[in-house]
Amino acid sequence: MGMGHVPQDSPRAQGARAEFQRPQHRRTARQQHLANQARARFAEDLVAAWYEREGYTIIARNWRCPRGELDVVAWRRGVLVVCEVKARRTTNFGDPFEAITPLKMQRLRRATAAFMSARPSLPSPVGQIRFDAASVLGARVEVRIGVA
Repeated sequence: MGMGHVPQDSPRAQGARAEFQRPQHRRTARQQHLANQARARFAEDLVAAWYEREGYTIIARNWRCPRGELDVVAWRRGVLVVCEVKARRTTNFGDPFEAITPLKMQRLRRATAAFMSARPSLPSPVGQIRFDAASVLGARVEVRIGVA
């Protein structure tokens, strides 16, 4: 019927054993999700430690509201800093900073407004709000100050 030739032998290479012919086992979606959460938590820990070394006080971490999430919120001398943290194991899927899009920045601004109205008890009046971005590749931290 024109179906072509179907070999009767197994498609395995000459002399290869069965355990080398199985498809590679990959993480389940749940395992991958947990690994990504752990990487994000580790990255946020590194970035928060960086801000503390620079003399900032960490006000909040992973603050959530219906408008979005703020990864790290820090404070120093009347400046409220909102930092978006992006973590990657490698740059195979691009630089972590590329994941911070204008839409993401808009969500950060809205979430920051919600944060300000929900937490009026800051150490002193807010003179300035600054948005930073942090990239964590492996264990290397890079912080870009005032990205928006």
